[in-house]
Formats: sequence, C-alpha cells, structure tokens
Amino acid sequence: MATKKKAAVDDDARDASLRVSKRMRDSLKATAAVMGRPLYDVTNEAINSYLSTVKLGDPLKAIRSNAARGRK
Repeated sequence: MATKKKAAVDDDARDASLRVSKRMRDSLKATAAVMGRPLYDVTNEAINSYLSTVKLGDPLKAIRSNAARGRK
C-alpha cells in the first residue's frame, strides 16, 4: 500500500514538472514567433537570464577541500 502511495506521489510530481516544462516550452515558442527570432536563440537567452539570477556557490570547493583532507 505504501509503495503505491509513494508511486502516486512521484507520478504527481512528475506530471506537475511536465506541465511546467510544456508551459515554459510553449511560452518560449510563442515569444520566438512574436519576435521573429529562432527558438534556439530565445531559449539560450532565457536560460542565461535565469542562471544570472541564481546564486550558485563554487561547486568544486567541497571537492577540493575533501581532496586536500584526504592527502594529509
């Protein structure tokens, strides 16, 4: 019973993710069509814009610090 419930929750999350993805794709297609630009360019600009707002740390910092501790 618990596995069926977990599977249903996973499916719900996946379905929600797909709905968002489809909505985003449709929005990008519409924007590209209105602007008369290739979808590829509009998508890259949207991704770059998003990534510029995300605050990411140094992903290699933890790897470097763990590697340095292992060498001592």
